[in-house]
Amino acid sequence: MSDALTLVVAVASPLLLIALVALTPRGRLSVRIAMRNAFRRPAQTLLVALGLSLAALLFSASFTLEAALHQAMRAQQTADLGGVDAVVTPVEADDREEPEQQEEESEGAAGTGPPVLDSDDVRSIEDALDEPDAVVSSLLSLPVPVEHGRAERGEPGLTVVGAANNDDAVRLVDSSGAPLAREGLREDDILISGAASRDLRAERGDVLTVAGRTMRVVGVYEAGAPLAPPASAVVSLRELQEIADLPGRVNAVTLAYDREVTWEEREDPVHGELSSLARANDWEAEPLRASAHESADRLTTELSTLFLLFSQLSMVAGVLLIVLVVMMLAGERHAEFGVLRAMGMKRGRLAFVLALEGLGYAVLASAAGTLLGWGVGAGASRVLSDRVTDPALPPPRLEFGFDPVAMATAYLIGVGVITVVFALVAVRASKVDIVAALRGAEAPPRSRRRAVVLPVLALLAGVATAALGVRNGTATETLTGLTLVFGALGAGLPRLRVPQRLAHSAGAVAVIVLWSLPSELFGETGSGVTIFFLSGIALVGAGVWLFVSNDDLVQRALRRLLAPLPRMTSVVPIAVAYSVRNRLRSGMTIAMLSIVVLTITLSGFVTAAVNQIYADHRSVTGGFDLQASWVSPGGAPPDLRGVFEESPHVDTSQVGRIGGYADASVRARQIDAEAGAEEVGVWGADEDYLLGNRYPVFLRAPGLDSSEEVWDELRRSPNTAVVSGTMIPSDSAAFVGGGSDLELEGVDVLDEELPGDLRLEVAGPDGGTTTLRVIGVVDRSAEYLGDVVTSTEGLARITGEDASPTHWFVAAEDREEVGEVALAARRALLDHGVTVTPLQEEVEFRASSNGVVQWLLMAFMGFGLVVGCSALGVVSIRSITERRNQIGVLRAIGMQRSGIRRLFLIESLVVTVSGIALGVGLGFAVSPGLVDSLRVDLPGVAYTVPVAVLVVIIGATLVFSTLVSVLASRRAGDVPPAEALRDRT
Repeated sequence: MSDALTLVVAVASPLLLIALVALTPRGRLSVRIAMRNAFRRPAQTLLVALGLSLAALLFSASFTLEAALHQAMRAQQTADLGGVDAVVTPVEADDREEPEQQEEESEGAAGTGPPVLDSDDVRSIEDALDEPDAVVSSLLSLPVPVEHGRAERGEPGLTVVGAANNDDAVRLVDSSGAPLAREGLREDDILISGAASRDLRAERGDVLTVAGRTMRVVGVYEAGAPLAPPASAVVSLRELQEIADLPGRVNAVTLAYDREVTWEEREDPVHGELSSLARANDWEAEPLRASAHESADRLTTELSTLFLLFSQLSMVAGVLLIVLVVMMLAGERHAEFGVLRAMGMKRGRLAFVLALEGLGYAVLASAAGTLLGWGVGAGASRVLSDRVTDPALPPPRLEFGFDPVAMATAYLIGVGVITVVFALVAVRASKVDIVAALRGAEAPPRSRRRAVVLPVLALLAGVATAALGVRNGTATETLTGLTLVFGALGAGLPRLRVPQRLAHSAGAVAVIVLWSLPSELFGETGSGVTIFFLSGIALVGAGVWLFVSNDDLVQRALRRLLAPLPRMTSVVPIAVAYSVRNRLRSGMTIAMLSIVVLTITLSGFVTAAVNQIYADHRSVTGGFDLQASWVSPGGAPPDLRGVFEESPHVDTSQVGRIGGYADASVRARQIDAEAGAEEVGVWGADEDYLLGNRYPVFLRAPGLDSSEEVWDELRRSPNTAVVSGTMIPSDSAAFVGGGSDLELEGVDVLDEELPGDLRLEVAGPDGGTTTLRVIGVVDRSAEYLGDVVTSTEGLARITGEDASPTHWFVAAEDREEVGEVALAARRALLDHGVTVTPLQEEVEFRASSNGVVQWLLMAFMGFGLVVGCSALGVVSIRSITERRNQIGVLRAIGMQRSGIRRLFLIESLVVTVSGIALGVGLGFAVSPGLVDSLRVDLPGVAYTVPVAVLVVIIGATLVFSTLVSVLASRRAGDVPPAEALRDRT
């Protein structure tokens, strides 16, 4: 079934159900009765539909915003591909399988240069490709020294892409998004990227020296150079071939398919006949776009776990809104139900009619809410397009995709939830007391047997569930069972002559304290999402229970607060009396607001805590400010400290610690573990780095009592290693990102120390293996660290080659002088083929990238807050309709319009302030434990109160809800007393 057909079937199914019911005579009568009120009172129908649409909007927004996040991740992963879908490249000599061939090529490496393809190779690729309509392009991409003499700036290894002027693989665009023409590009012309322009301080018309040749900048592009980093340049293919002395040679053959890549990586056309050709010639065929899509999908899956948590809580708020609207609708028509029952309608038929009416509302409201949710997703895509890429690249244009399956799912959820709620309320409403309904009086109290049986059953179920959780060691069952026990005791003790307020308050406080404790105390927490979702529901439910059990205290507090305003104080008892009389309705309204406020508050606490890691870039980089990398294609890497001492550009008194490392990608496995070998990055760090970095080691081998002892042992023992925290499984990993491909068994982040026999078997390029004993684990915030770190000698044993540092980290003596040190280092290292990158800018970008997801979550919950406040207005207006008789009586005994307005305004503000206070208060109660759970994986997080977020939450909620309440109260004051007293509906 196609996606479009899925949407059509989903929309048509409820309508078809109504049509089938209408085919029978009795069904036709039921449909007419159900739809009568909709046409008789269109204003009220529209109001009910609006309230239900707001709830359906939350469902739809959850799906569409997740789709926007998925698309944003795909755009981020494919931003630098341009029009390229796949690529074929020759394999580096060191990556080939034949050791003898490696030795032969290494002897003549200086003369042969990089691996390349000739015209015959390109032709064979075209002939072997299974995709006949694919566009095949030939590129040459090389690191080339580029200098800008006038600005005294240069890059020893700027990536320069050579392409034919009519090659469609290179689609350059400028800062405005307009295409940048290359048809007239001459041999002495060069196009540079915006990042390169900023690094070299070069603009259009400037003259650059490219590998000794003078070239003029004829344009600056912002994107479109395929397979190139942000700082890059584009020249004609022939010119770059002459510069590199590689006539007729290329090192990349790109493929652009004539259709959208929707398949998996293993199904890409390059894995057909082309794969055998690539293996036979030591080439590598990579399905770049399909691989990028899979990477984005994995990242989205990890992020969706966190998004699912908040969307679930928003859906709960939506369900509460639906229940509120339906209950108010049923309450308003209480007398009508009594008339129908008095005329002979059976309970079953009455329940069926009301459920059928609910199905009609469900179809209308879900359709409207789903369309509005799609609009929200489209708007989020436009905003996200400015936030998902490196600042050096232009924001990719996100065309929000219309996902019929997601839309159909959201629509059916809305229809299903609204219909089920209507059906449950219909069953309850069908049991109306006919006499009481006709008189407009309260129904006589029902048997108290149920009030005794339900707490007993809940108590027994709670004890059984808690016992099961204790036996299995799972926190979810234990906490759920204890919650049921405390709730049942609080509800049942008044039957044993315990004061009701004391019993209810004690039960609510016990639940709040229970869920405020660290969940790890009660057993395994699993992924953390379920336990967090349950804690939000339990805390809000207990807080509302505590509030409604002490509503008289709220009335006293309001009187004291409004004592200076006598006119406001006079209506407080009446305003609070309605809330006391309708505790369930008031409690649900407060819960709806407090759930949204609580989730935003907790999201603010998490964001503020994680951002503390990036507040100081040195905490992420190990205490360093600059990173230098050797990019020269030949020769030996320089002695960085020696270059600084000899250079006239560098003031060595400004340079602090310097540490270097070499790296290699190898396969490793844990000895005595079930998992197989995985590819990991291994660093061979020199003595200066091992003694100079500031990364804390939070898990250490027995006998090592500090981080300094671990790094010193690593320096002295070449058969030891320190690993990244991403290799340690964690229950809270869903909240802090993904892990490494190789996960160590028998180790947990909560352990006090590492096992003494934890070892890795690392395979070298020659097929031999080396055993490394793991003596430490660095936390996940160490983003500038390899998966496995050993000494220089240790890496040399693995690879069988010299492991002299090719990358370095540099720390400035004074933080204020980092910019001066970076500029001096660039000038000193330009002739040595070493690039220099300031780390603070990269750390800030990573922080902003993490902020994309945080921003999306905050925006989604903020949107839920707007919906909640709007729903408060809908509930208030419905309350006015239901209480027209009360308004008429109050006006008849002398209360002015202004008094009625103050009455409803205070009533709405009490609910609003209670919801805000409950949500923020519970946020403060739960946030310390939540931050502590994050600290297990990220010791750098710090508990920080998000003052700005709290001010925005409280201020925006109060302003918006006050505005809605004022509008609703004005409507209440305008009700004519004579009409209100005559109104019996």
